[in-house]
Amino acid sequence: MKRKLLIPLFLLLAVQAFSFEALAKTSQDTTKDDQEVYQLSYIEREHGTDAYEITMLVSDRFIRIDEVGEDSGFIIYDDKKKIIYSVGHQDKSILVIHQYEFSVDKSPAKANVEYLQLADAPTVSDKNIYNYRVYVNTGAGVVDKEETCTEIQLVEDILPDVRRILQNYQKVVSGQQVKMVDNKITEMQTSCFYVDQIYNTGAYYEKGLPIQEWHSNEHSKMLKTYLKISVDSRKFKIPEGYRQFSIGDAPGIPVQ
Repeated sequence: MKRKLLIPLFLLLAVQAFSFEALAKTSQDTTKDDQEVYQLSYIEREHGTDAYEITMLVSDRFIRIDEVGEDSGFIIYDDKKKIIYSVGHQDKSILVIHQYEFSVDKSPAKANVEYLQLADAPTVSDKNIYNYRVYVNTGAGVVDKEETCTEIQLVEDILPDVRRILQNYQKVVSGQQVKMVDNKITEMQTSCFYVDQIYNTGAYYEKGLPIQEWHSNEHSKMLKTYLKISVDSRKFKIPEGYRQFSIGDAPGIPVQ
């Protein structure tokens, strides 16, 4: 099924409204333990669930991810070590995900990309908005059929350092997924499943900052705001004394 997304007008207007202010440092008192980070807030939806808000704090080395109003845990990504720590307070545990090097050439499905400027969309910080669509060909014959796997609206050339670390985080997430699949296309493990949820290297971050995403598993996210703020550096620390564990011992190239 070919799916095309339309950007809601209210989103475009909201992005326009905060884009010129987002790069300015917020006015607040700081201490020696504080550091400047970008705070990105997203509205996310998954199939069968209500919308929820996610906040990302992105420094030059770390990402911290929290669900607003939920205090059961959080995620820390350390870009120097290329490790994700998923912290759970209830059982005082930390799932540790190391980087696993993989090649998209191993994917059983071939991804295609369509990249087009949205001509009628307003600019954001004088930058154009583009549509980045990842699809697979599903038909045989003279005219191939297409199925959209991922569709992203992004703003070119803004926050390059933030985009770099977000892409590195996505690669670690995908590496964990690659270790757990058998690379066989089935009714459940479709071509889009492999292209979108397994061998997803976050290549769209090389183009720009996503402001709206749709994925083939019905997961969508929309950028609400981004701000430059100061936070306590301890926000990026994992709790001491929690049990740490990893999933599986599949061969790969873990980064210690």
